[in-house]
Amino acid sequence: MGFILWGMASLLFIFSCSGTKNSQRDVFRENEYRKLMAKQRASAAAEEEDLKKKTEMTAEGYERLGDSYHQQGNLYLASLQYDKALRLDRNQARVHYKMGCLLLEKGFAEDAKKEFQEVLRMNSRDALAYEGMGRAFFKTGEFGEAGRNLKKALELDGGLWQSHHLLGIGYDRQGQYDAAILQYKMAIGLKPNVGMVHNNLGMSLLLKGEYGEAIASFTEALRLEPSNRRIHNNLAVALCKMGRYQEALEVFKRGGDEASAHNNLGYLYLTEGKHKEATEAFEKALEIKPGFYPKAYENLKRAKEAYQASP
Repeated sequence: MGFILWGMASLLFIFSCSGTKNSQRDVFRENEYRKLMAKQRASAAAEEEDLKKKTEMTAEGYERLGDSYHQQGNLYLASLQYDKALRLDRNQARVHYKMGCLLLEKGFAEDAKKEFQEVLRMNSRDALAYEGMGRAFFKTGEFGEAGRNLKKALELDGGLWQSHHLLGIGYDRQGQYDAAILQYKMAIGLKPNVGMVHNNLGMSLLLKGEYGEAIASFTEALRLEPSNRRIHNNLAVALCKMGRYQEALEVFKRGGDEASAHNNLGYLYLTEGKHKEATEAFEKALEIKPGFYPKAYENLKRAKEAYQASP
């Protein structure tokens, strides 16, 4: 069993066959849910009506209402208000940009590109629009186009930390670790409190073989995101590369449970050709949690066979 390295409301109605009380309760719950949804819709309509009275619902008024919904996390209603604003005035670069960002959040990268293109049609030197295009191309897997747009964004505004971060990820994908490290460090210089940027810097350093610096980066990432299991695993890998296996085990435990910690350590031992240690680690994982993972049994079998075959 390997582990992850790196740098993405429902209602449950339980029906009973034994009587009518549970069925009545379920109907009651469903009715209450419908009432709640109706109340939310009415509240949204009242808020919009109130704003209409105050602002006569200009394009700017719809934009402000869209901003309010966006801040509440209601992307659907936010997009409706931005659309109303654009129907009143299509030449609003700011609203096209906001719509593009919202569409990216919703996962509609192709539609987002069209909004950012509208911004660039009105202003060919809009750095944020180029960054938005870069983010959209990144989402669709068009990394060459993503890189070109991100570089253009940074030519116009070198202070866009997300452009540096995404460029770093792009360089990592190409195995250009020095270039990636430079971009991550520039992103951190502009925005030091984003744990995933420190994590990705640590990954580049780890892949480059600079284990001590990688440990420092992962440690800082965990300071910012102490519950992130992915970062715990990455730090443990870096510690193993330095031969600090007991420390790595403790980090694995903090990122999961004891059984998975021994399993992960066993996997690392196995990849390093330490078959005796791998066997002991997998046996410990299965002792703590029998049936832990089907893969753990396979790993144990591989480790034992390799150990027995070694001179």
